Amino acid sequence: MKLNPAQIAEFKERGFLLFPGLLDEVEVGLLQREIPALLQLTEPEAVREKEDPSRTRLVFGIHTHSEPFRRLVHLPRILNPVRQLLGEEVYLYQSRLNPKPGFGSGGGWDWHQDYPPWHSIDGVPEPRMIMTSVFVDDCTPVTSPLLVIPGSQTHGLLDAKPHADTRGRGYNLQTVEPNLLEQIAAEQGIEPLLGPAGSVAFVHVNVLHGSANNVSPWRRAITYLIYNAVSNASTKSERAWYQCAQDLTPVTSDADDSLRNCPST
Repeated sequence: MKLNPAQIAEFKERGFLLFPGLLDEVEVGLLQREIPALLQLTEPEAVREKEDPSRTRLVFGIHTHSEPFRRLVHLPRILNPVRQLLGEEVYLYQSRLNPKPGFGSGGGWDWHQDYPPWHSIDGVPEPRMIMTSVFVDDCTPVTSPLLVIPGSQTHGLLDAKPHADTRGRGYNLQTVEPNLLEQIAAEQGIEPLLGPAGSVAFVHVNVLHGSANNVSPWRRAITYLIYNAVSNASTKSERAWYQCAQDLTPVTSDADDSLRNCPST
């Protein structure tokens, strides 16, 4: 897949592109079948819900534990748009799964930008990174979809403070002050990212986003593949490999049917 000039312009203006159904049913099925095993992983890669430690909030480094997810990282339909948007070769900075189970056990995420802790903690010089969001499940209005503020990446780094609940839990969330969020949202609006399983969103890492608690009966799993421009590599190595990759090898493209042809386990 190759982005056209209009799509590149839209990304620069709005901070994201959404492609419904970029993966087919076979590919989605292969990813969905991997989730139960991934949710059985233990710390440190797995982070539990604070209110219910029996539930998994995040799993990092999923591409190292699952062959279908490893192949997803190298899929040309995903990799080529990222290269275009960043203008050079990229490496995989981080992979993670947010399973968001239903019945209120899939906790919400306060409004934040992803890039600030990567800049302050990992020393990533610039926000030349793409948060590739792969919908492993359907993302509907009732399953607590990812909410974004279009164009919010143009504000650059916003004033934020570390979220107390994330200390010592394997990730660093820096939330935006409510008054500032209200001002930006009033100017630019809020949109949900909706689509069937297999949809993919390419999101600038300074776009403000968040989500509510999933009180529906249905899971809403999203996989996040964070690609970074090779020339924009982190300058610190305080965090573990599954949070801040030290392997800067450019990601190579596999055949476009490599995920579809992955052997079932």
